[in-house]
Amino acid sequence: MATSPSFAFVPRNVSKNRKQQGTSVHVPSPLSFEPTLSAKRESSYPAPFVIDKGKGKAPEPTPSSKAVYNEKDIYILVVLAFSDYALWIDSDLRRKTEESLQREEHDAGFLPLSYLMRRAFSRENLGHEHMPTEASVVKAIRTYAGDVLEVRMLVSAPSASAWYPSWTPERDSVGGYEVRRKDWSTLSENATRDFTRAQWDDHTIYMENIPPQYHTIPGIIRFTQGLLSRYTGASTPSPVQNVTLPPHHLDKPGDRPKCKGFALITLYNTDLCRIFLERWPWRSPFQPPKSDDFDLADVSLETKEASKFNFRTISKVRWDELNQEYLTYRQRLIDELADAHELPDVRADSHVRGDASVVLEGSIPPPPRNVTTMSSSYPFGCLVFARNLHPETNKTTLRVLFTTAFKSSPLDTGSLDYIDFNKGMDTCYLRLASPDHARALVDHFSSQPVVQSHGLDDTGKNPGASEKAITTEIIEGKKEEVYWEKVPEKIRRQAVEKAVKVLSSNRLPIPAHPTQAHSEESKSRKKRKRGQ
Repeated sequence: MATSPSFAFVPRNVSKNRKQQGTSVHVPSPLSFEPTLSAKRESSYPAPFVIDKGKGKAPEPTPSSKAVYNEKDIYILVVLAFSDYALWIDSDLRRKTEESLQREEHDAGFLPLSYLMRRAFSRENLGHEHMPTEASVVKAIRTYAGDVLEVRMLVSAPSASAWYPSWTPERDSVGGYEVRRKDWSTLSENATRDFTRAQWDDHTIYMENIPPQYHTIPGIIRFTQGLLSRYTGASTPSPVQNVTLPPHHLDKPGDRPKCKGFALITLYNTDLCRIFLERWPWRSPFQPPKSDDFDLADVSLETKEASKFNFRTISKVRWDELNQEYLTYRQRLIDELADAHELPDVRADSHVRGDASVVLEGSIPPPPRNVTTMSSSYPFGCLVFARNLHPETNKTTLRVLFTTAFKSSPLDTGSLDYIDFNKGMDTCYLRLASPDHARALVDHFSSQPVVQSHGLDDTGKNPGASEKAITTEIIEGKKEEVYWEKVPEKIRRQAVEKAVKVLSSNRLPIPAHPTQAHSEESKSRKKRKRGQ
């Protein structure tokens, strides 16, 4: 019985091994001597199935296999890396270009494509695995930038294995292509070589409200070219010379700026800037462009998107002026806020008499500017600020220290509601039950200045010549309002109710001699006992 040659017998073990080694099967190709083309051909075929417990599963594509940019984006970035502005700002690129112009005519102006690629994609912070190959870059240049750049392949590329090990990324950077600008013969006579920073600023505009689908550097350039395509005289090969993404105020130090809808665009000449400034002026964000600004019968997709998102532009010079005005205004607000929270220097009055009871007797306290009622948002005149405390003190020690101000007065010693103190600080806020308690505390420490000798000193001592005494001050006005706004509503309501209760109670007048008043009160009690 004859056996057909197409159905040759293959043992089972050999068949299984051949399936497992399917990834190493090599298909002979006449183009196998070209590494770039062969790698591209292998990647174009689907990967073979891997036998895993009898089930065939196709391997999932890795993130590195996904292309980051298409051919249009690749050509845009390469052209941008070889622009007039890039030659002006990049000293190394300018030096290598000038050296290449000294060669013979057929070699003048050519630079290694790998060198230009590193500059084109360095701003994008791409990993080595995401970098496009030289073959894809050459294809993009020949397809879209043939009127700007000229590419040639070297007859004999240097061997990468002779200089770099197989595992180093520099091995792939050695390429076999060179590129030069089409206008290389007049490049040394270009007027932009002698430009100053101010002249480039005249070529730069600030764009805002860029549509979200264009929030990349290639996208911004495509958006700009689309807006310029409908205007006569704007058909220059490379109208965009540079794109700068200003940092956002939420960016952390060292972060690479990302497009948040605004960018600085450097254009080829001032005529292109004038087109943007006239067609897309700096309107209010809520003021749409006029309908007669555009011919609705002939409008591009970029123009429709620009109108949809209220796209607007302003010159770089004017943008710098507005930015400086904003920084000045911001600094003024910060200074005003700092002045509002700065407390005056309160010193102990040496002319005040030493006895707190005599002070309370001889002076009539001024009435508060605001009277606390049940409808008040916070108690007025009940907040005291204290300074020059010992940094190692605590709330318990401070409570004992400050309640000494009420021992020689008829006021309740338990009316110190709360001590707002943070450990390690030399200042604190005191919340008292009423304005009377606040004035009594301030008068006491003004007439009897003390300092804390240590962190647990709850009585104080007389200050020395070089020591600062504890000073207190009643906080009123805007500073008082700002403080109470940070206090929870429930606690504020309790403080208001307590202050109203204390103010409405029938307080006994402060006697001139406390000891005599005490003896008269004891006599009246004895008389009532006898009458009973």
